[in-house]
Amino acid sequence: MDKKVVVQILRAPIGGIRKHVYDILTTLPQDAFEHIFITNMDDADFALPPIPNVTIFSLNIQDQPSPRDLKNLFVIYKYLSGKKIDIVHGHGAKGGLYARLVSYFIRAKCIYTPHGGSLHRVHGKLKNFIYDAVEIGLIPFTDTFLFESGYSRNIFSMNIIDVGGKAIVNYNGIELPKACSQNHYLPGQTIRMASFGLLRNLKGHDIAIRACSLLQKQNIPFTYVVYGKGEDHQILIQLISDLNLQKQVTILDYTNDVPCEMLKYDLILHPSRFESFGYVPVEAMALKIPVVVSAEGGLKEVVDPKTGFVASSNQPEEYFEIIFAIYCGVNTLEDKVDEAYRKVVNNFTCEKMIKKIGEVYHGEN
Repeated sequence: MDKKVVVQILRAPIGGIRKHVYDILTTLPQDAFEHIFITNMDDADFALPPIPNVTIFSLNIQDQPSPRDLKNLFVIYKYLSGKKIDIVHGHGAKGGLYARLVSYFIRAKCIYTPHGGSLHRVHGKLKNFIYDAVEIGLIPFTDTFLFESGYSRNIFSMNIIDVGGKAIVNYNGIELPKACSQNHYLPGQTIRMASFGLLRNLKGHDIAIRACSLLQKQNIPFTYVVYGKGEDHQILIQLISDLNLQKQVTILDYTNDVPCEMLKYDLILHPSRFESFGYVPVEAMALKIPVVVSAEGGLKEVVDPKTGFVASSNQPEEYFEIIFAIYCGVNTLEDKVDEAYRKVVNNFTCEKMIKKIGEVYHGEN
């Protein structure tokens, strides 16, 4: 069987979408697939680890629509024309736009994973209308919509259009860790907490910081560390100062070894205001570290009351109550972390994710 040549297009390799694409590039069998990765490598906030046997084509892809998009489309077309390309897979609104237009002209199969602009619904009525119109106009150019959660599929169907049989849900997956946490939190001890994610309003780090202020007022011993980069860094630093939490709350740089850092903590908080899937809770669950999450978006499919703690209102007071109950020994952890681990094994492994993607690429769905 000849190798299939797959082009992955992604605006900027950051956040969960970065991990998703990186797993595809590094895990699909090299004897069956050859990859070209078109991405904003020069301007990305985080450098990707080396990717063996993957051709990387760096391109200045801007977040907002601009005349540069026309130039980029021409550059991509010129670069790919004459090559044997079987599949073009676009990730996110901008990557999806490029992938669908280019695949049409080079006569390749097109797969699109919506992520971001078309799902967030936070850009205002005019921009949302523009995003939706573009998405609808590009449907004839899309062979398969590969959604990372049932939530993403449902939001796309509800707010844009139901793509019917073109839609496939394939949960994101992670490599199972070789070892799980051996630290079992004992009530009354200092509770060590952490969050991981881009420093953006959508990630809700401010909600967790305000919950920490409530813990402080009740003299609950704790530490809280946020790992990440982003435009809200100074806003969060100021909030920590305003609440006089400098001794307990810290913001550290993004880490390339999230599981290793997670093992230092008793509890992982994920108070996201929007989440199409939720890599961070899955990584913590695989390590048997308890999670406290919002009930936003795809998180409802990842964490339930049997596998973690869900702050359904996503308000600081609810996080405080959950953490306080853990501190007092009211909320027990052992059964939840075991059930959470089983859920990851059954639903969210990289092996399962890659198997399905391979089937989609081969046209078996």
